[in-house]
Amino acid sequence: MPQEPYQRCSQAIFEAWLKPKLEANPLVETHFGWKFESLVESDTHVECKLTDQTGKQHIVRSQYVIGCDGAGSKVREAIGSKMEGGPVPQAMHLIHFKSRDLTRLHKQGQFWHIFFTSGAIIIAQDEVDTWTIHRPVPVDTDVSGIDPRETIYQALGGECAPFEIEIDDILITNVWRPTMALADKYASVGKRVFISGDAAHQNIPTGGYGMNTAVGDSFDIGWKLAAVLTGHGGPQLLASYETERRPVGARNVEHCGMHFLVHAKFLGWCSESPQLATAATSEGQALRDKVAEHVRNHNGENTDHGIELGYRYNGSPVIIGDSNVEEPVWEAGRYVPSTWPGARAPSVFLKTQPQTSIFDLFGTGAEFTLVDLSVAGEYAKAFAAAAARAEPKLPLKTLHLPNEPHLRRVWERDAVLVRPDDHVAWRAPEEQAAVVDADAVLATAAGW
Repeated sequence: MPQEPYQRCSQAIFEAWLKPKLEANPLVETHFGWKFESLVESDTHVECKLTDQTGKQHIVRSQYVIGCDGAGSKVREAIGSKMEGGPVPQAMHLIHFKSRDLTRLHKQGQFWHIFFTSGAIIIAQDEVDTWTIHRPVPVDTDVSGIDPRETIYQALGGECAPFEIEIDDILITNVWRPTMALADKYASVGKRVFISGDAAHQNIPTGGYGMNTAVGDSFDIGWKLAAVLTGHGGPQLLASYETERRPVGARNVEHCGMHFLVHAKFLGWCSESPQLATAATSEGQALRDKVAEHVRNHNGENTDHGIELGYRYNGSPVIIGDSNVEEPVWEAGRYVPSTWPGARAPSVFLKTQPQTSIFDLFGTGAEFTLVDLSVAGEYAKAFAAAAARAEPKLPLKTLHLPNEPHLRRVWERDAVLVRPDDHVAWRAPEEQAAVVDADAVLATAAGW
C-alpha cells in the first residue's frame, strides 16, 4: 500500500493550492485566460495560435504540445481524434456553496457524500464550510430562474423536503451532464501533439477515477517527454504513451459506468414509491434493507483498488515482457502487488530501515532505478556499466539491497528495473543463471 495514508482533496481546493505553485515555478510560464485556437504540426515543431484576454492573437512555436484542455478539447479536434461514447440522458444542477450550519448539515452524522433516494447528492468538500449539491434535472434545463437556496433545501430534504439550513454564500451554480467517453487516439500521427485528462477520457464521478486517471496520463507523458527532450529517450517512448494509457482510460470509463448503474438501480426501486423509502412501515424497512444490501454488495466505487493501483502496461513497446510465467490474475476489487513488467512497483517498507519505503530510494526526475536484491550485486554492476556506455548516457540509479528478504519475497525477482513513473520496465528471469543483456534492456526501456 502507499507510504502515506489516503488523502481526499476537492479539485477546487487542489487547483487553488496548485495555481500559486505554478506561478512561482521558474520552469513554468502561465497565461491564464488565454484561449487555444488552432495548431499546425510539422516534422520539427508545432505552431499554436492563441488569443489573449484582449483579443490579440499570438503564435507560439514549440517542439511538442500536450492538450489538457478539457472535455471540449480543441487540441483533440486538431489532431482528428474522435470521442467514443457520450452523455447520459440526464443533467445535474450543481450548486457550490458555503455554510457553517453543521448542526443541521450533520443531523445524521458527519459525512463525505450523501446519496439521496431522490437522486440528489451532497459532498463535503473541506469538512468545514464548503459543500456541493448535485440534483438531477431534465436535459436543457435553464437554471437561471431557479433559486439555488430552494434547490439546496429540496435536495437535503429528499422525500421530506424542504430541509432548510443557514447558507452563507452561493459560490457557483450551473448545469452539467454526466458523460462516459474515450478518445479514439491520444496522439497525432507525427507524435508531436498529445492529449491528456478530460481531453482524452470523460468519466462519471462514480469511483473518482477522472482526476486520478488524468494524473496518470500526465505522469506517463511527462517523464517520456523529458527523456526525449534531454536526448536519452528514443522515439518509441512517445509512441508508447497511447499504447499504455488508452487501455487504462477505457477500463476506468467502463467501471465508472458500472458504478453509476449501481446507483441507478436503487434509485429506480425508490422512484416506484418515493414516500416508501422513509416510511415507518414494514414495507419501508424492507425497501431500506434491500437498498442497503445492494450497496454493500456493489461497493466497488469505494473499494476497487485493482482499478486504482493494479493497472499494467501490457503490450507497451518500452516494456520488456516476462513470457516464462503466467501473468497474475487481475481483479478490479483487489490490488495484488506484483513486479509483473508494466505494473506499478509494489511499495514495501525496508527491514533495514523500518521508516523507509523502497519508493523513497528510487531515483529522482528522469532517472531509472535498478533494484538489485541478489547477494552478489552483479545486476547493479552490469546495469550501471551499460547505462554509462549508452549514447547518450542513460540516467540510472542502482540500489543493492541484499538484506531485504521481505522485499525480495514481494518483488519476486533478484533484480527489477523501475521507470521514472514507478512502473516496472523489466525484471530478472526466475532462472538465476540466465544471461541478461543489460544494454538491450536499457535501450528498449529508453525507447530505442
